[in-house]
Amino acid sequence: MPSSVNILKRPIFSPNTIAMDKKTRQRHQHNKAVFCSIRSIRSLCSLLKTDQRRLLLLARQPPYKVFTVPKKDGGERQIEAPGAELKKVLGHLNRYLQSVYYFEKSSAAYGFIVGVLNDDDRRNVVTNARKHAGRPYLLNIDLIDFFHAITREQVVEIFQSKPFQFKKDLPELLADLVTYQGRLPMGTPTSPVLSNLACRELDEQLSAFAEDMLWVYTRYADDMSFSSRKPIDADKIDSVRAIIEKAGFEVNQRKLKTYGPEDDKIVTGLLVTDKVTLAPDYLPQLDEDIRQLQNVLLIQNEQGQLSTRWVEQFKKNIIGRLNFAGFVLKRSDERYIDLKDAYYTAINPPQEDFGAVSWRGFPYNL
Repeated sequence: MPSSVNILKRPIFSPNTIAMDKKTRQRHQHNKAVFCSIRSIRSLCSLLKTDQRRLLLLARQPPYKVFTVPKKDGGERQIEAPGAELKKVLGHLNRYLQSVYYFEKSSAAYGFIVGVLNDDDRRNVVTNARKHAGRPYLLNIDLIDFFHAITREQVVEIFQSKPFQFKKDLPELLADLVTYQGRLPMGTPTSPVLSNLACRELDEQLSAFAEDMLWVYTRYADDMSFSSRKPIDADKIDSVRAIIEKAGFEVNQRKLKTYGPEDDKIVTGLLVTDKVTLAPDYLPQLDEDIRQLQNVLLIQNEQGQLSTRWVEQFKKNIIGRLNFAGFVLKRSDERYIDLKDAYYTAINPPQEDFGAVSWRGFPYNL
């Protein structure tokens, strides 16, 4: 059976949450203590498994490949992908930073956080949406260029303040390693956790405001949600915007949306009523894409073609969305099982199914 199918058999967790047992939690406590006790560049190099000359060079001349990818809304997103050596170093650093933030996380943050298996306070896309269940009024706010809005100076301050409190050249060196062109890049392992660390004060201020209004506030990366039992007035929205802008972020006015009692409420892509489930169009669209994949593979096999990069990427996209559906609905849900079986059939059709294929059946609109 192809390796792509095996992915569906692995334990399914939130895309941005890492499950771990009690022993792993203790390891993260150890990682935090070790990292926060660093007092020299030499100790940092040892922790990041590189020599000082190479680390200083990577900080001075960080190798990046910059490109754009299309957004769902039709725009483009700039990606700054670090070179292999820098990416490896940042991967080591990210593990320590994640351990630190787990014990320092704000009450409102739900994205990019390691989780503890059987923890009553697990943070992921589902628990984020669940905080707003049963509330008739909802405000969603999206931030513009979230990572890019966090400056190198802010990162220096992060490493100078608690719980790190690094001295001398360490904050500057770490800031040079994790930023590019004076800001957090979109595409490195460390930017997500550093964005959470940079938003601790903002989360605290918005949480305090929400508490005064008797609202619930959560943040999943740059997606902010506020829910209430009473209408959310325009002047209150202006107050929220003012807090956000004072912190150095910009609200995406085009994506700011309010919901009333009769509206389908969507929080980070999930439908929220008295419970949390997939958005209404999620499963139908996934079913349609699986059928499209099956048509393409039938034609490729009929014509004796090898799989293309586009088809392999399409498979990965479907697998990711299937895993997400299984995570939200639970793997025992019949709708998930039917779609999973349809995917298996699409990528492993019986040989007798390969007959003549009409040109009319080819999806030219791909």
